[in-house]
Amino acid sequence: MIKIAVIGAGTVGVLSVIHFLGYTENVQVTCIHNPKKKILGIGESSTVAMPTLLWETLNFNPEFDGQELQFTFKTGVYYKNWRKDSFVSPIMPPSYAIHFDNFKLAEVIFKHVYLKYKNRFNELNIDIKSLKQDKNKVTINEQHTYDYVIDCRGFPKDYSNYKKVKLPINHCLVNGVEEPGNWNFTYHIAHKNGWMFGIPLKKRQGFGYLYNDNITSKNDAINDFSQYFKNNFNKDNLREYKFESYKAKNYINNRIMLNGNKALFYEPIEAISGLFYDYLNRIYFDHIFKNVSINESNNLAHDLAKRYENFISYIYHGGSMHESDFWKYASNLCSNNLKNDLWYETKNAINEKATDHRRWPFSPLAWKILDLHLYNNKNFN
Repeated sequence: MIKIAVIGAGTVGVLSVIHFLGYTENVQVTCIHNPKKKILGIGESSTVAMPTLLWETLNFNPEFDGQELQFTFKTGVYYKNWRKDSFVSPIMPPSYAIHFDNFKLAEVIFKHVYLKYKNRFNELNIDIKSLKQDKNKVTINEQHTYDYVIDCRGFPKDYSNYKKVKLPINHCLVNGVEEPGNWNFTYHIAHKNGWMFGIPLKKRQGFGYLYNDNITSKNDAINDFSQYFKNNFNKDNLREYKFESYKAKNYINNRIMLNGNKALFYEPIEAISGLFYDYLNRIYFDHIFKNVSINESNNLAHDLAKRYENFISYIYHGGSMHESDFWKYASNLCSNNLKNDLWYETKNAINEKATDHRRWPFSPLAWKILDLHLYNNKNFN
């Protein structure tokens, strides 16, 4: 029996647990986390990968099993004020995604995990004081040994083992509204200083104001953010996150593998990082069980990270309706970001209707719908 430890019980930690339980029969998974530690709760919007994984590994149907998650269906992303006309970047039927309460995710999903995988799953509620490895095992806190570790502990304490990525935003203000969300898409609303997401849950709504604090002051951001709410806005109750975009120099280091914000953090546009995290687990699965080498696995992860970075730059590089300092900066930065061979290869693959969706986030049809609304079909044939 192979022993895998997943460190962390945020969204990616939970999904890593069920990935390695659900797609194997000879694996014991331990989730190591301190339930008293708060998880990061910026966004609660998924991609199609999440409900697919929940169904295939747990037969979890959000309509019947996800009420405690305050879930709502997500049928696409609604872009407002990016162009003259608002538009939807759709999720192609029959697929769908969900919005969910990520503070409840571990509690709800682990109930189902214990029912289905009770002989192969357990939790260890401790803090990580040491993490050591040799060629045969990983040892945690000098006493708990595992064959492999998936480290999903969140933002790194330092960035010496990471590469910074230049993307337009670095700050987020989050406002919660204690009213039910009555829409089934994720809002992406362009404003003069960046953009804002809006997420509907059964009993509340979440809005995140994203901006660059090198261009816009916090006070100006708060004042502009407040204009979107007639009521339900108290600047003293805002949650605030300052961040940098980065990716790991190596995603696999011998028997320790990184996922979630420990591996990469890009901004939440189109929830694109969620797809990347899902594919990282697929890469790790192939490394452990199909003997794909560490070097090949890391190269594939680097390739994917760059393609997803290109996708974000693709959204930004045409600017928005706002003629502001931020959007001039974002357009110039992201236009330069797209001057790379992988972007040209992606464009050719989409035009040829290639089917390897892992190498770029969307199907060719979804790309072309997005390109029609953003760029009048200038990027794809």
